[in-house]
Amino acid sequence: MWKRKLYVKDNLNAFSISRSKIDLFFDCNRCFYLDQKYGIKRPHGTPLVINNFVVNHYKNILNEFRLKQEVYPDSKKIKRKLIPSNIDSLNNWNHPFKGISYIHKKTNFRLKASLDDVWQCEETEKFFPVIIKSTSRKKDINSDSIWPGYWKQLSLYSYLLSKNSLDVSNSGVLVYLNASENFPSNHQKIDFELLIFEKELELLWIEPTLEIIYKTLNSDNLPLNHNSCKYCRYQTNIQRVIDGNF
Repeated sequence: MWKRKLYVKDNLNAFSISRSKIDLFFDCNRCFYLDQKYGIKRPHGTPLVINNFVVNHYKNILNEFRLKQEVYPDSKKIKRKLIPSNIDSLNNWNHPFKGISYIHKKTNFRLKASLDDVWQCEETEKFFPVIIKSTSRKKDINSDSIWPGYWKQLSLYSYLLSKNSLDVSNSGVLVYLNASENFPSNHQKIDFELLIFEKELELLWIEPTLEIIYKTLNSDNLPLNHNSCKYCRYQTNIQRVIDGNF
Protein backbone atom coordinates (compact mmCIF):
# COMPACT_ATOMS: atom_id res chain seq x y z
CA MET A 1 0.00 0.00 0.00
CA TRP A 2 1.33 3.45 -0.91
CA LYS A 3 2.41 5.44 2.12
CA ARG A 4 2.69 9.20 2.30
CA LYS A 5 6.04 10.74 3.06
CA LEU A 6 5.79 13.04 6.06
CA TYR A 7 8.17 15.83 6.93
CA VAL A 8 11.12 14.76 9.09
CA LYS A 9 13.39 17.38 10.58
CA ASP A 10 17.00 17.34 9.32
CA ASN A 11 16.25 14.68 6.70
CA LEU A 12 18.92 14.79 3.98
CA ASN A 13 16.43 13.80 1.28
CA ALA A 14 14.54 16.62 -0.42
CA PHE A 15 10.95 16.93 0.83
CA SER A 16 8.26 17.40 -1.81
CA ILE A 17 5.97 20.41 -1.45
CA SER A 18 3.19 20.59 -4.03
CA ARG A 19 1.46 23.68 -5.32
CA SER A 20 -1.76 22.64 -3.59
CA LYS A 21 0.04 22.32 -0.24
CA ILE A 22 1.36 25.86 -0.58
CA ASP A 23 -2.25 26.95 -1.14
CA LEU A 24 -3.14 25.05 2.05
CA PHE A 25 -0.37 26.86 3.95
CA PHE A 26 -1.81 30.22 2.91
CA ASP A 27 -5.29 29.07 3.89
CA CYS A 28 -4.33 27.72 7.32
CA ASN A 29 -0.87 27.15 8.85
CA ARG A 30 -2.27 24.70 11.39
CA CYS A 31 -4.02 22.46 8.83
CA PHE A 32 -0.86 22.52 6.71
CA TYR A 33 1.32 21.53 9.70
CA LEU A 34 -0.98 18.63 10.67
CA ASP A 35 -1.11 17.45 7.05
CA GLN A 36 2.60 17.55 6.31
CA LYS A 37 4.01 16.38 9.67
CA TYR A 38 1.33 13.94 10.85
CA GLY A 39 -0.61 12.97 7.73
CA ILE A 40 -3.89 14.37 9.12
CA LYS A 41 -5.65 15.58 6.00
CA ARG A 42 -8.70 17.74 5.59
CA PRO A 43 -11.82 15.90 4.33
CA HIS A 44 -12.05 15.77 0.55
CA GLY A 45 -14.57 17.96 -1.20
CA THR A 46 -17.01 16.86 -3.89
CA PRO A 47 -15.23 15.92 -7.17
CA LEU A 48 -15.85 18.48 -9.91
CA VAL A 49 -16.63 15.86 -12.54
CA ILE A 50 -18.46 18.12 -15.03
CA ASN A 51 -15.92 20.94 -14.68
CA ASN A 52 -13.06 18.53 -15.32
CA PHE A 53 -14.84 17.07 -18.36
CA VAL A 54 -15.27 20.54 -19.88
CA VAL A 55 -11.60 21.43 -19.27
CA ASN A 56 -10.37 18.14 -20.76
CA HIS A 57 -12.55 18.63 -23.85
CA TYR A 58 -11.08 22.11 -24.28
CA LYS A 59 -7.55 20.71 -23.95
CA ASN A 60 -8.31 18.32 -26.81
CA ILE A 61 -9.18 21.32 -28.96
CA LEU A 62 -5.90 22.98 -28.00
CA ASN A 63 -4.01 19.85 -29.04
CA GLU A 64 -5.15 20.36 -32.62
CA PHE A 65 -3.26 23.69 -32.71
CA ARG A 66 -0.36 22.12 -30.80
CA LEU A 67 0.13 19.40 -33.40
CA LYS A 68 0.05 21.89 -36.28
CA GLN A 69 1.99 24.53 -34.30
CA GLU A 70 -0.55 27.15 -35.24
CA VAL A 71 -1.55 30.28 -33.33
CA TYR A 72 -4.53 29.65 -31.10
CA PRO A 73 -7.12 32.18 -32.42
CA ASP A 74 -8.59 33.16 -29.04
CA SER A 75 -5.18 34.34 -27.85
CA LYS A 76 -5.72 37.36 -30.07
CA LYS A 77 -8.32 38.53 -27.53
CA ILE A 78 -5.38 39.55 -25.34
CA LYS A 79 -3.50 40.90 -28.36
CA ARG A 80 -1.09 37.99 -28.45
CA LYS A 81 -0.22 35.32 -30.98
CA LEU A 82 0.23 32.31 -28.75
CA ILE A 83 0.88 28.74 -29.86
CA PRO A 84 0.24 25.76 -27.54
CA SER A 85 3.74 24.47 -26.84
CA ASN A 86 4.89 21.06 -28.04
CA ILE A 87 8.14 20.86 -26.04
CA ASP A 88 8.98 17.28 -25.06
CA SER A 89 8.96 17.93 -21.31
CA LEU A 90 5.33 19.05 -21.34
CA ASN A 91 4.08 15.44 -21.31
CA ASN A 92 5.68 15.03 -17.88
CA TRP A 93 4.99 18.53 -16.63
CA ASN A 94 1.21 18.24 -17.01
CA HIS A 95 1.06 14.63 -15.78
CA PRO A 96 -0.72 14.48 -12.38
CA PHE A 97 1.77 11.95 -10.95
CA LYS A 98 4.94 13.48 -12.42
CA GLY A 99 4.70 17.24 -12.94
CA ILE A 100 7.40 19.88 -13.03
CA SER A 101 9.79 20.25 -10.10
CA TYR A 102 12.76 22.15 -8.73
CA ILE A 103 14.83 21.65 -5.57
CA HIS A 104 15.07 24.82 -3.51
CA LYS A 105 18.54 24.46 -2.00
CA LYS A 106 18.09 26.72 1.03
CA THR A 107 15.15 24.67 2.37
CA ASN A 108 15.81 21.35 0.57
CA PHE A 109 12.21 21.39 -0.64
CA ARG A 110 11.35 19.78 -3.94
CA LEU A 111 8.80 22.24 -5.25
CA LYS A 112 6.29 20.43 -7.49
CA ALA A 113 3.28 21.26 -9.63
CA SER A 114 1.20 19.78 -12.43
CA LEU A 115 0.80 22.35 -15.19
CA ASP A 116 -2.37 22.90 -17.19
CA ASP A 117 -0.54 24.11 -20.28
CA VAL A 118 2.30 26.23 -21.64
CA TRP A 119 1.92 28.50 -24.66
CA GLN A 120 4.66 30.20 -26.65
CA CYS A 121 4.50 33.64 -28.22
CA GLU A 122 5.04 33.51 -31.98
CA GLU A 123 6.74 36.92 -31.97
CA THR A 124 8.93 36.92 -28.84
CA GLU A 125 9.29 33.11 -28.47
CA LYS A 126 8.76 33.51 -24.72
CA PHE A 127 6.70 30.92 -22.85
CA PHE A 128 3.51 31.65 -20.91
CA PRO A 129 2.14 29.45 -18.10
CA VAL A 130 -1.58 28.81 -18.62
CA ILE A 131 -4.38 27.87 -16.22
CA ILE A 132 -7.71 26.58 -17.58
CA LYS A 133 -10.84 26.70 -15.42
CA SER A 134 -14.48 25.81 -15.98
CA THR A 135 -17.09 27.68 -13.97
CA SER A 136 -20.55 29.24 -13.99
CA ARG A 137 -20.79 32.79 -12.71
CA LYS A 138 -23.54 35.32 -13.19
CA LYS A 139 -21.45 38.38 -12.45
CA ASP A 140 -19.01 39.87 -14.91
CA ILE A 141 -15.64 38.14 -14.80
CA ASN A 142 -12.51 40.25 -15.16
CA SER A 143 -8.87 39.98 -14.13
CA ASP A 144 -9.58 41.82 -10.86
CA SER A 145 -12.62 39.76 -9.81
CA ILE A 146 -10.91 36.41 -10.38
CA TRP A 147 -9.80 34.55 -7.26
CA PRO A 148 -6.26 35.88 -6.51
CA GLY A 149 -5.06 32.34 -5.82
CA TYR A 150 -5.13 31.58 -9.55
CA TRP A 151 -2.61 34.34 -10.24
CA LYS A 152 -0.50 33.00 -7.36
CA GLN A 153 -0.59 29.57 -9.00
CA LEU A 154 0.54 31.07 -12.30
CA SER A 155 3.39 32.84 -10.49
CA LEU A 156 4.56 29.52 -9.08
CA TYR A 157 4.30 27.87 -12.50
CA SER A 158 6.33 30.70 -14.04
CA TYR A 159 8.97 30.28 -11.33
CA LEU A 160 9.22 26.53 -11.97
CA LEU A 161 9.41 26.98 -15.74
CA SER A 162 12.24 29.48 -15.38
CA LYS A 163 14.09 27.08 -13.06
CA ASN A 164 13.72 24.44 -15.77
CA SER A 165 15.57 26.63 -18.29
CA LEU A 166 12.65 28.10 -20.20
CA ASP A 167 12.62 31.72 -21.33
CA VAL A 168 9.43 32.73 -19.53
CA SER A 169 7.28 35.82 -19.99
CA ASN A 170 6.67 38.04 -16.96
CA SER A 171 2.91 37.42 -17.30
CA GLY A 172 0.56 34.44 -17.23
CA VAL A 173 -2.66 33.48 -18.98
CA LEU A 174 -5.93 32.36 -17.42
CA VAL A 175 -8.67 30.79 -19.55
CA TYR A 176 -12.21 30.74 -18.12
CA LEU A 177 -14.88 28.52 -19.67
CA ASN A 178 -18.01 30.11 -18.23
CA ALA A 179 -21.36 28.35 -18.59
CA SER A 180 -23.98 30.58 -20.21
CA GLU A 181 -27.25 31.40 -18.45
CA ASN A 182 -29.09 31.42 -21.76
CA PHE A 183 -30.31 27.83 -21.95
CA PRO A 184 -31.82 26.70 -25.29
CA SER A 185 -35.51 25.79 -25.29
CA ASN A 186 -34.81 22.07 -25.81
CA HIS A 187 -32.48 21.97 -22.75
CA GLN A 188 -30.18 19.53 -24.55
CA LYS A 189 -26.96 21.50 -24.25
CA ILE A 190 -25.18 24.21 -22.29
CA ASP A 191 -23.15 26.85 -24.08
CA PHE A 192 -19.85 28.07 -22.65
CA GLU A 193 -18.34 31.50 -23.12
CA LEU A 194 -14.55 31.46 -23.47
CA LEU A 195 -12.87 34.26 -21.52
CA ILE A 196 -9.13 34.77 -21.59
CA PHE A 197 -7.04 37.05 -19.37
CA GLU A 198 -3.38 38.00 -19.11
CA LYS A 199 -1.74 39.55 -16.07
CA GLU A 200 1.79 40.40 -14.99
CA LEU A 201 2.92 37.95 -12.32
CA GLU A 202 4.51 38.64 -8.94
CA LEU A 203 7.23 36.11 -8.04
CA LEU A 204 8.89 37.83 -5.08
CA TRP A 205 6.63 36.06 -2.55
CA ILE A 206 7.78 32.55 -3.48
CA GLU A 207 11.20 32.12 -1.85
CA PRO A 208 10.32 33.99 1.39
CA THR A 209 7.21 31.80 1.66
CA LEU A 210 9.29 28.63 1.30
CA GLU A 211 11.55 29.85 4.11
CA ILE A 212 8.53 30.52 6.37
CA ILE A 213 7.17 27.05 5.56
CA TYR A 214 10.58 25.56 6.43
CA LYS A 215 10.58 27.38 9.77
CA THR A 216 7.02 26.25 10.48
CA LEU A 217 7.72 22.57 9.74
CA ASN A 218 10.88 22.58 11.83
CA SER A 219 9.08 23.97 14.85
CA ASP A 220 7.91 21.58 17.56
CA ASN A 221 4.98 23.88 18.31
CA LEU A 222 1.64 23.28 16.59
CA PRO A 223 0.43 26.57 15.05
CA LEU A 224 -2.53 28.17 16.79
CA ASN A 225 -6.07 27.57 15.57
CA HIS A 226 -6.88 29.74 12.60
CA ASN A 227 -10.05 31.67 13.48
CA SER A 228 -11.25 31.81 9.87
CA CYS A 229 -10.65 28.08 9.25
CA LYS A 230 -13.84 26.00 9.48
CA TYR A 231 -11.82 22.83 10.01
CA CYS A 232 -9.99 24.32 12.99
CA ARG A 233 -13.28 25.55 14.44
CA TYR A 234 -14.78 22.09 14.05
CA GLN A 235 -11.85 20.47 15.85
CA THR A 236 -12.01 23.07 18.63
CA ASN A 237 -15.73 22.52 19.15
CA ILE A 238 -15.28 18.73 19.26
CA GLN A 239 -12.58 19.14 21.91
CA ARG A 240 -14.89 21.40 23.93
CA VAL A 241 -17.57 18.70 23.89
CA ILE A 242 -15.04 16.10 25.03
CA ASP A 243 -13.84 18.41 27.82
CA GLY A 244 -17.42 19.26 28.81
CA ASN A 245 -16.92 22.96 28.13
CA PHE A 246 -19.29 23.39 25.19
